Amino acid sequence: MKYTAELTLRDGQKLLLRSLSPKDARETLHVLRKTAGETGFMMRYEDEWTITEQQEREALAKMEHAPHALMLGAFAGGRLVGIAQFKPVHPGDRARHRAGMGVSVLRSHWGLGVGTALMQAAIAAAKTTALEYLELSVAGKNDRAQAMYDRLGFIRYGRQPRAMKYRDGHYDDLILMMLELHGKA
Repeated sequence: MKYTAELTLRDGQKLLLRSLSPKDARETLHVLRKTAGETGFMMRYEDEWTITEQQEREALAKMEHAPHALMLGAFAGGRLVGIAQFKPVHPGDRARHRAGMGVSVLRSHWGLGVGTALMQAAIAAAKTTALEYLELSVAGKNDRAQAMYDRLGFIRYGRQPRAMKYRDGHYDDLILMMLELHGKA
């Protein structure tokens, strides 16, 4: 799926939102690794991003042509500063109406509206597909992300206790959230 839009951030910077392509593989991996190291709310630690640039290039090539999936990049000053994606949770017919999604933004661009812009663009793109809803999970202690998802219309439908276990031994729950794309069936 292809997507492109431009907007202005809270600080006046121009932001380009566009679907990522295989040529973005190196920068995509850099952002995914770096964001994993900048917050404790991601599912992976920075050192757990072991995918190669070639593997990422191949994954981005598949996403580029997938009708129900999108890997979206946010570029400020020509640099990738955030990523959002959605893709079907399973290829089987019984789950093709659902897509999982996620978002990550470099700390240098927190609080500027990048995450909200990425999420709004991903939701708008998902609404053009046959998908019926988007789902995500968010760390129980990640109040800022939960507030953003609430503002965007996601509803909480469950909690997975102790779903994240940190290397120091402490846990966090995952809050399960979903967004209906076309109203109730």
